[in-house]
Amino acid sequence: MICPNCQKEITPDSFFCQWCGTFIPKTQKGRKANIFIRWLALVIDPLIGIGLYFLAVGIFGAISEDMAGVMAVLFPLGYFIWFLTLLRQGMTPGKKILGLQVVRNKSGEIPGFGKMFVREIFGRILSGLFFGLGYFWALFDKNSQAWHDKLAGTVVLKVSK
Repeated sequence: MICPNCQKEITPDSFFCQWCGTFIPKTQKGRKANIFIRWLALVIDPLIGIGLYFLAVGIFGAISEDMAGVMAVLFPLGYFIWFLTLLRQGMTPGKKILGLQVVRNKSGEIPGFGKMFVREIFGRILSGLFFGLGYFWALFDKNSQAWHDKLAGTVVLKVSK
């Protein structure tokens, strides 16, 4: 099999060209996201929520204790709704900021809410078992798939602009 981007030989069962990182099923979609940027997106997700929570509660708390209490309840609900909305697009808040997108490994289509929910909630728990072995798996997998990617049949792309 030949990579449509760099014209080099690639292994037949790869989703990415090992030479240039192009996503073979849909070359215009993007390239393979490296492990560091994926890890950074994972770290950013809770930091956004926690940081904005304290900012909102602090600002409204300076106005009134009652408003701080209301924000302490409403803000997590709003953040959760935003998170769920992004899942439908194959993203999380951290992935959106860093220009990453989760796609189906064979077609390049957005996985949809159900697959993303399974991947982000249950799959992340699975990947975290055994001292995070499922996350480290992506370091050695030819398609950089962690266990939660394999479970959902997805890969992560650095999206083309």
